[in-house]
Amino acid sequence: MPFISLGTLLRFNLYYWFAIFMLVLLSSWQLAALSDRPFPTSFLTIMLASKLVAMLLTTILVYLTYTRLTQTGLSHWQLLLGVSLLAALHIPLENASWMWFRGREIVDFRQLMSNMDTSILAFFVWTACYLSLLLYQQQMHRLRQNAELSKKIQQLELQALSQQLNPHFTFNALNSVCALLEAERYDAAETMSEQLASFLRYSLSKSPDCLVQLADELAAINDYLQLQKTRFGDKLKVNWHIDKALQQQPIPALLLQPLVENAIKYAVATRKQGATITISGVRDNDNLQLSVSDDGPGSQLALDTSGAGVGLDNTRNRLAQHFGDKAQLKIANSPSGFRVDICLPWQLS
Repeated sequence: MPFISLGTLLRFNLYYWFAIFMLVLLSSWQLAALSDRPFPTSFLTIMLASKLVAMLLTTILVYLTYTRLTQTGLSHWQLLLGVSLLAALHIPLENASWMWFRGREIVDFRQLMSNMDTSILAFFVWTACYLSLLLYQQQMHRLRQNAELSKKIQQLELQALSQQLNPHFTFNALNSVCALLEAERYDAAETMSEQLASFLRYSLSKSPDCLVQLADELAAINDYLQLQKTRFGDKLKVNWHIDKALQQQPIPALLLQPLVENAIKYAVATRKQGATITISGVRDNDNLQLSVSDDGPGSQLALDTSGAGVGLDNTRNRLAQHFGDKAQLKIANSPSGFRVDICLPWQLS
């Protein structure tokens, strides 16, 4: 596909020679006014014909260069050579027309090449404008290609992050179902399987680069927690502190799930008494503050070898893909618990 349409080039050609005609007309009118002579309206015909011929010749050149653009590309030197040939053809014809109009005979070929320095200027200005238009359109085309490429790369990265998340969660959940079956807790296993299917339906229906309302995300997190409640019972306690005014705020899909999963895996599952998970969200000026915390062992865990860093890295990378440096993820790790704070730009007007 060419990076510029033929219609755009032809319009440029028309506008340019119309502007040249108007400048010549204005110059002739000004010269007549300064010399106190009537404006030579009879010159209009020959001037208009001259510019129409020039426009016709450059139109042919536009068609030829457009063919080169759509096939093998166009060299600037080729364009300059083409314009030089057009000027060498047009200027003698224009001078011959003026001499015929004024009733003069051509006695020397050099008469046809008079005013070469001024007459050829319009063609070289045309060349400069034409090349500027081509280069500008080419640059815009490359910028669009780079933007599309960047978007595709971003989508691929988000897909990669999502593919890291879903198998990890599914593996843990299926292990939990198997554990319930081994313990002959068949009703609990059936309930957990249904909850797992419901949560996976939500997670797999969302594109990795899509945004969802916070209310939908929290509903999915609640389904996930109910799924885990089947396994851990009273060991798992959850506190919700979410401002209702935040329900419509868009956030990346499955943003909080890996954080809640880490809290269950490293706080609830590792202690006999379990742990309490707190999920909170407030608006702070132009930011949305979300946090997931627990009162588990915190820094007593070796996070670098436990695998918890995978979920945190995924969350951090997804934030960067969606919001760049406008979003932040902070970790507070202490013997009395673990806390992850997420700061997002406020997006609703």
